[in-house]
Amino acid sequence: MLGIDRFLQKIFNKKKGEELELEIKESYVHGLLFYNSYFDTLAKALPRGSFCFIVGGWVRDRLINRPIGNNIDIDFIVTAPPMEVAKNLKKYINGSIFQFEKEKTVATFIFQEDSYNYRFDFSYLDISDILNSDLTYEEKEEKILNRLIDDLMARDFTINAIAVNFDDTSGLSASHTTLIDPSNGFKDLQEGIIRPISIENIIKDPVRILRGYRLALELDFNIDKEFEKFVQKNPDLVEKSPKERVRDELLKIISNQNSYATLEKLQKNKLLSHIVSNTLEDISTYKNTEEILKKNLIS
Repeated sequence: MLGIDRFLQKIFNKKKGEELELEIKESYVHGLLFYNSYFDTLAKALPRGSFCFIVGGWVRDRLINRPIGNNIDIDFIVTAPPMEVAKNLKKYINGSIFQFEKEKTVATFIFQEDSYNYRFDFSYLDISDILNSDLTYEEKEEKILNRLIDDLMARDFTINAIAVNFDDTSGLSASHTTLIDPSNGFKDLQEGIIRPISIENIIKDPVRILRGYRLALELDFNIDKEFEKFVQKNPDLVEKSPKERVRDELLKIISNQNSYATLEKLQKNKLLSHIVSNTLEDISTYKNTEEILKKNLIS
């Protein structure tokens, strides 16, 4: 693999002052913070010459030291075909593979160990044109990093758009790794704010509105005020999302024992009336909100 881990700090210092904006002395943390014992096996499954980055909830949750639990979901960005990585991993671990379309094609590898359920999602970052170009070594590394940043900036919320280099997290001797954080998600993590990367990203995939409220509930964070104003003005936007995805997000919210206040917010912001066929005029009158919502979700 290229030495991109050694190049990241140079690029960030040249372009931005993330370490100051993030209110920390360095823009990197110790890779061992993100370590999982199966990363050593995944390292064997990655094709030679490819890149791999960890992104999303695993990075977010480790940065705030959130309990891991029994369901371990980790998202990876790979520069090799995702299905190839998943099939290589299956040579070492007994698991199942499936593929689905999200914002892009994702190959998923799921397996179990005792009471733990693992899910590794691999999404593709195409850099073939960069590698095959006549650019210099450093120019290639910079363009690869910029393409990764473009991928991160197309995601939902700043706290989910922080990536780290996989090479610096595998092995018990994991080294320091740079936080690749183009939207200042680490700062929002510190302040406990759910902030969209852009309103345009929300409009492209409106189910992210409900995801934002779910994350705020699960993490005990606050919704960004400007984002909430947008939601209040556009409650019908969520109707443009696939109904099954809306249902899944809503059921995740109501399965949380502390969901009452979040449901009140959704009702106050007129979101529920665009999700449930019969508007819930007063959530407090329902003893079993989950059962009512399941029966009344638009199908």
